[in-house]
Amino acid sequence: MAKSRPENNPGMLWQLKGLMVLLVVALLSSNASAALMLQDANFVALPGKKIELRFDFDAPPPVPKSYKISQPARTVLDLWGTENDLGIKALDVNAGTVKKVNFAQTPGRLRIVTELTEASDFKISAEGNSLFVVFFAGGAEKVAASGRVIKEEKPKLARNAPLPLNSDQTRVSGIDFERIDGGLGRVVISLSDDDAGLDIIEEGNNVVVNLLGAHLSRALEKRIDVQDFATPVMFIDAMADGENTTLLVKPGAAPYEYMAYQAGTRLVLDFKPLTLAEKEEREQELFPFQGEPIDLNFQDIELRAVLQIIAETAELNLVVSDQVSGSITLRLKNVPWDQALDIILKTKDLDKRIMGNVLLVAPAAEIADRERQELESSKKIEELAPLLTEFVQVDYRKASEMKSRLQEARLVSERGFIMADDETNVLMVRESERAISEIRRTLKRFDVEVQQVLIEARLVTARANVTKDLGIKWGLGYEDVDGGSGLIVNNEIGGINFATPPTDAGLMVDLGATATNPTSFAIGFKPGSSAILGLELSALETDGKAEIISQPKIVTTNGKAARIESGREIPFQTVEDGEVKIEFKDVVLSLDVTPRINPGERIAMELKIKQDSLGEVLPTGNISIDNNELETSVVVPDGQTIVLGGVFKNETSTTVNKTPLLGDLPVLGNLFRNTENSSSKTELLIFITPKMVRESLSIN
Repeated sequence: MAKSRPENNPGMLWQLKGLMVLLVVALLSSNASAALMLQDANFVALPGKKIELRFDFDAPPPVPKSYKISQPARTVLDLWGTENDLGIKALDVNAGTVKKVNFAQTPGRLRIVTELTEASDFKISAEGNSLFVVFFAGGAEKVAASGRVIKEEKPKLARNAPLPLNSDQTRVSGIDFERIDGGLGRVVISLSDDDAGLDIIEEGNNVVVNLLGAHLSRALEKRIDVQDFATPVMFIDAMADGENTTLLVKPGAAPYEYMAYQAGTRLVLDFKPLTLAEKEEREQELFPFQGEPIDLNFQDIELRAVLQIIAETAELNLVVSDQVSGSITLRLKNVPWDQALDIILKTKDLDKRIMGNVLLVAPAAEIADRERQELESSKKIEELAPLLTEFVQVDYRKASEMKSRLQEARLVSERGFIMADDETNVLMVRESERAISEIRRTLKRFDVEVQQVLIEARLVTARANVTKDLGIKWGLGYEDVDGGSGLIVNNEIGGINFATPPTDAGLMVDLGATATNPTSFAIGFKPGSSAILGLELSALETDGKAEIISQPKIVTTNGKAARIESGREIPFQTVEDGEVKIEFKDVVLSLDVTPRINPGERIAMELKIKQDSLGEVLPTGNISIDNNELETSVVVPDGQTIVLGGVFKNETSTTVNKTPLLGDLPVLGNLFRNTENSSSKTELLIFITPKMVRESLSIN
């Protein structure tokens, strides 16, 4: 029996097509009925002024479509095939740059709109059934203070999601480490391109860098020991995780903070050491709430009941105004009670006051009105209070100075007055009892013994001079002996008269040493009865050294400027409009200083040091003045000495005096030449030593 084929039977073909359509519709309807459900939403503040939003679903979430709006600052996430199962349409955050999260449900899509205080960058990641959105303060920076680098082009999900391996895959080409000034450790990761996904997290005391889709070669898969660099970083472990790369940076136990940024193909992590005080200060700035964590999960609960729960957790007595009513829906997990209270009060336009162990909650307007009434009542009481007269003894400061301080602080009312007597150092005050008590408390803070500081400066000037002078003198004497009336050319060299009779004629070559009392050697030669030849060689070498130490000292009180000066006045003659005038110029050694004692017995100083000295005599007859001056600000530990600065000057000169043409001849030119070499070195160093003046202890 022949079987019919579908292509030969049109009726059977239409039946098969209809069956396939029904199957597709059934599959689509089953997928539509299995919508993804948003079951939980919460937030947490992270270091670096970051806010992390967490959304929990009943299955792994899809990749959301994200948008960014600048005016007003908003971020929008669209999740298709997702429904809101939270029971709320908004989540108040009021932390970091995030104000509020709104949930808008439309058929087949859930839109999550985040209201921001300013435009901020964000990073999206997913783990299991949870979706994480981290907002960073300072959107223009593109870098989070705690270390996550933002890539704005597209969100990357699923840290362990496999990526295809091909020739264009990102490769880790190098892992380097260097130490920066200040003990800062820098980890530099070089990549072949900037397409790899990035996720940086802190796990325990480790910083984990996940490079998604980045290949790591076996040569780089190792541990780098950097303990010897004395930075917060101890080890760097590089590991390949399938087609991804994981770097584990292990810091030491000392406090630190880190920052990460990516520039092109370079990913940089900087680890900066912190003191314990700096760490506590940063933690306080990033998260000011210090209360005991509390979990609150209520649907339409009475507001007073929630306040009672928080008061019991905080171990405070509770007073609630009659105007506080209504209900609230909230879900908070592991949130400090003071943060939870702050969120509830802002949501309901309430305010609080804590007086001792009593917590008062009322509408903000009611508390403001009550405080204004109390202030007005207190002002009326002060205006009607009787005036008293008190005499206050000032111990360490001048009474007139303390009077000025009290008047500047406006502690004396229009009804009262204050008078100062510097001879007895007493203040006469006529004020109300409350005002007098405030004045006494203020004087107690200001009328204290002021510490004194001894400032000692040393100015060391060292000079070294070396001079070498070599010269020659020679002359020719001639006398016509026929009748004594002939031509006479003669001279006197080295005290020897070679001519008869003597004349005042100059030397033929007078290029001897110019210094006073040089060493000289003279010879004379008389080839005949009428001719005389005289020659003198002179040489001088001087070597001089000098050291000048100036040591000004001065004592002053903390915060007070002081000056010490020593010197003289030098007269200068000037001519103006034909009139000769005498002016005087100061040539002084001076020290100006204003010390300030800082915590830790460190002394900050504003310094000005000046040292003048007499210089050369000018052709006009006046004397030049050499100036050395330094002006700076320094902080020095008590009793220690530092070098504020120094000046080093080296002068070298060579002077040649010679007879034109003849002095340039080889060898013979030395007979017509004088050479002087000089070298001068001057060095100035300035030291400063501050010392706190303490009372000496002695045993009688």
